[in-house]
Amino acid sequence: MLPDLTLPHESEEGVLTNRYDLLCPRGCRSVILKRGVGKLVERSGIEIDSPGHPVDPVLAPLPAPPATVQWWLVTPSPMEFENVGFSRSVVRAGDTTGIGPSPSPIASPKPIKFLICADCDVGPLGWNEEGGKEFWLACSRVKYAVPS
Repeated sequence: MLPDLTLPHESEEGVLTNRYDLLCPRGCRSVILKRGVGKLVERSGIEIDSPGHPVDPVLAPLPAPPATVQWWLVTPSPMEFENVGFSRSVVRAGDTTGIGPSPSPIASPKPIKFLICADCDVGPLGWNEEGGKEFWLACSRVKYAVPS
């Protein structure tokens, strides 16, 4: 868990939120998500790094699915973000990682969009199903505005 980076949700008992603003990991000073908006969720990961495309060195590697990953869940709309960009839809043919809310595999997954920094385009920082109301930011792929 991320004890120093979380605080209890104001109205949902047992739910932890981000204690600090979430920032672009590249250091462009872009605020991606304001404090208290993301809910900490631990769940299986998905493959968001494209094979054959180098991953930006500022991005922490994510374990291969179905390993557990810590995510900031943002709902119900992209308007909750301060500054985030989205890729074009990507069809993930043959994927059986179960990217929906339940951990069970799905036979024909919906296309997904990757979340990126809207200022410098670094990413992917997270993902969402096309048309979905859940937006997932990898906790390890953002910086935290911890006061000095």
